[in-house]
Amino acid sequence: MSKTTHTKSKAAKKAAPSKTSAKKPASKPAPKSASKTVAKKAPAKPLPKVLGKKTPAKKAAASQKAPAAKKSPVRKKAAPAPKKTAIKKPSTPAKKTAVAAKKPAPAAKKAAPIAKKAVPAPKKVAVKAPVKVAKAAPKVEKAAPPAPTKAAPVKAAPAKKPSAPKAAASAPKTTAQVAAAAPVIEEPLAAPKPPVMSEEKPVAIKSGALFYDSHMHTPLCKHAVGEPEEYAAQGLKSGLKGIIFTCHCPMPDGFWPSVRMSDSEFDTYVSIVQRAAQAYRGKLDVCLGLESEFYPGHEKWIEKLHQRADFDYILGGLHWQSKDYLAKFETGTIENFRRSYFEHLAQSAETGLYDCLAHPDLVKNYHPDSWCFAIIKNTVTTVLDRIAKTGVAMELNTSGLNKSYSEMNPGNEMLRMMAERKIPIVVGSDAHKPGRVGEHFITALNNLSDSGYEEVCYFKKRQRIDVKISDVLASIRRAIDNNS
Repeated sequence: MSKTTHTKSKAAKKAAPSKTSAKKPASKPAPKSASKTVAKKAPAKPLPKVLGKKTPAKKAAASQKAPAAKKSPVRKKAAPAPKKTAIKKPSTPAKKTAVAAKKPAPAAKKAAPIAKKAVPAPKKVAVKAPVKVAKAAPKVEKAAPPAPTKAAPVKAAPAKKPSAPKAAASAPKTTAQVAAAAPVIEEPLAAPKPPVMSEEKPVAIKSGALFYDSHMHTPLCKHAVGEPEEYAAQGLKSGLKGIIFTCHCPMPDGFWPSVRMSDSEFDTYVSIVQRAAQAYRGKLDVCLGLESEFYPGHEKWIEKLHQRADFDYILGGLHWQSKDYLAKFETGTIENFRRSYFEHLAQSAETGLYDCLAHPDLVKNYHPDSWCFAIIKNTVTTVLDRIAKTGVAMELNTSGLNKSYSEMNPGNEMLRMMAERKIPIVVGSDAHKPGRVGEHFITALNNLSDSGYEEVCYFKKRQRIDVKISDVLASIRRAIDNNS
């Protein structure tokens, strides 16, 4: 037992110094290595990134340095060399202040941009910054008045002068879009007068004739043949009481001159119609009318033209075939072009310049193979509603049977819509040669009856005279028999 205890005590003595020696070097070198690493790594990495994450106390130190960096550039900007102060302090918060300082420095004359750009910087850094910027603001505002012209295009222009530049920019657009109403700006049209009903009651002449053909032309339009007296002779054969010449009116600015009389021929037109009226006095009533063009922008010209003679009838003519009209309105799809045509048809009625609207759906001859009334029906509905409010009459033009889309203008479906709105209806042959005066009138009157019309009308001294369709049909047959 004594040997074992002795050996154990020796072993214990040997083990004891090994534990102590192991503990001492383990504890002592640890703090030395830690201090060495801190000392070596500190200059390598930037202070704000390493210290900002671990210690909140160092953040405060960094934030205190930031306003100090701002103070120096703000005060030094007043000096002639602000760029050198920004370069000397490369720390990250100093860079932000230097950038904020560089922007207002060259634009010292512009007061508005300095105040707005300097405000966002102090939000992130400290509370003291906006106070100092606010103090510096009045100094900059004093410098702003000597250069108002440079500050104007930046922000002063929209504040003080919004109307002038906007009006100048919008002026060409509005004039282009409202070119149709350009004359109205300087000399407004006379207020539209409601249609006047004549007190005259239609009475058949000896032959039994009662009705008028209200649309025909003369050679002055450059695409019709035959003298007015020849048209009158055909009117007698057709069982009519009278005819109304409505040749294409003169127009200004070289508008489609190849299909109308010139302005210098206007008096000639009036005289040849009067000549035919004298020749057929007591046999046939020959009246003076005019197919007066509607083209947006020429309303004032048309209004004055109507005062140059004592007209019995003014027929509004809207022609899509005109090169001027196509050049201005033929945009988009075929259907959109047709919609614009019907829109102008309503506008022509609303001017109050016309007694009646000629061949209302003439635009169906524009790409006639694609015409489909169902596609355009909604547009026609709104247009007819507008026309009905004006009291202006519309024409059933029998010459449509001779055009590319062989159907009277308008077609029967549109006629029914017109009858539902009680729009007055006039019948015209649109004759461009004598043999077509009164052409297809029996068919036209029957179509009107089938569509719901009971009366048809014509105009004398620009007053509307209504006649029962049944009486007109009977009178034409009676007159034809008597004339034969």
